[in-house]
Amino acid sequence: MRVYLLFFLAIYLTPALALGGTLFADWSPEEKADYIMESADSLVRARLALMDSTIMEHRLDPAIKRRIINYVEHWPIASGRLLARSARFFPIFEEQLLAAGMPLALKYVTVQESALRPWATSQVGAGGLWQLMPGTARELGLTVNEELDERLDPELGCAAGLDYLRIQYEKYEDWSLALAAYNCGPGNVNKALRRSRGTDYWSIRKHLPRETRNYIPNIIAAAYIMVFHHEHELVPGEMELDLQITEAITVDRKLSLHRVAQVTGLRPEVVIELNAQYLRGYLPGMPGGHRLRLPSRVMPAMRTYLSLHPAEEPESDFFPPWSTPSLENGELNADRFYGQYSTIPSVGDSTLRQVAEANRIPVDQLAVWSNRGELDSLGQWDQFFFYRVDKYRPYDPRKRNTPPASPQIMALAATPIQVPDKKPTENLPAIQLPANPQPQKASFADKVKSWF
Repeated sequence: MRVYLLFFLAIYLTPALALGGTLFADWSPEEKADYIMESADSLVRARLALMDSTIMEHRLDPAIKRRIINYVEHWPIASGRLLARSARFFPIFEEQLLAAGMPLALKYVTVQESALRPWATSQVGAGGLWQLMPGTARELGLTVNEELDERLDPELGCAAGLDYLRIQYEKYEDWSLALAAYNCGPGNVNKALRRSRGTDYWSIRKHLPRETRNYIPNIIAAAYIMVFHHEHELVPGEMELDLQITEAITVDRKLSLHRVAQVTGLRPEVVIELNAQYLRGYLPGMPGGHRLRLPSRVMPAMRTYLSLHPAEEPESDFFPPWSTPSLENGELNADRFYGQYSTIPSVGDSTLRQVAEANRIPVDQLAVWSNRGELDSLGQWDQFFFYRVDKYRPYDPRKRNTPPASPQIMALAATPIQVPDKKPTENLPAIQLPANPQPQKASFADKVKSWF
């Protein structure tokens, strides 16, 4: 893609320009290359200037430029997967950021922290989309144990991550310094502030740990790719709509994900993917309830089941593996329950966010589904695409009961096998050997026969 961009700049932007009275065609190869690279950098700088600079100054330094080139040229498939995951998680993050009154651009932190993978775990034990350490997560009110890791919950993990960021912002009153402290700890940031006598990230950057020196540049590059992906022909990866159009409810009971898969008709891997925090395959039923996230199209069935069957009613098959035959019918083509729709900007709409709000669609989903950028200028007849549920799943009581578990048989103590202690020749039958025949003296006739 970068080659195409440079070719475009060389062909369309520069043929009429002159250097010292000579046309572009007369420049040396070195002069042409320098000019094209400067033009490409100017274009990226102009785009960065359009982005929200609430949390940091968007510079184009070598680290940011290198990261953008990696996203576009070296990691196009991974970049497409990031775009697909952003349509799944960014609406959840924006909802909490708006409620907390914090800058929406903070959602891009998760691209650098976890590449938007809920199961991401670092070498030092940080986990979840916001990469919280177990001790920090517990201090912020999350449960982290052998059966429940709420860092992996998109909502709870986001709430805890934003709380920790807010604590750092209250210390430094600067979002870039708060992000640096989020990455390397406030102790390292305080040490860098003392050594450099600076007041912002860029002035103390060289005094920070090596990883943190590129932390903010990597976030800027990630934000750039999320906003201008379509300008570089990056195609969002494939992802089931069941993973993108979801909602969550609070369940005040112990409930197995096995049962959820039965009631909703979802494949077990979809239920697990949306509820990664339940490490043992069930909601533990702790006080205060637990969040259960499912595709919106199956929520009517789940709500009906929870209302018809009281929590005191015993459940069977709490634990994996998923052994019941009914689970083999999990939906393999859930996209058929959704419809694709299109819309155009209304009079007065000048941004993609306004179009999204008018149609009650998260802006990140509208951008990915339409392959457009949030900062694009809109035309009167520009067409944007989105998806909605066409058919919801009702509750079917025939799918609830499962075959009883096989009875467990007490294992008998194993009897050790011992080799009998016998002598090799003891109790063996006697072996009768045939007697050796006695040799006979050859006759004169036998000698004559041997001559012939």
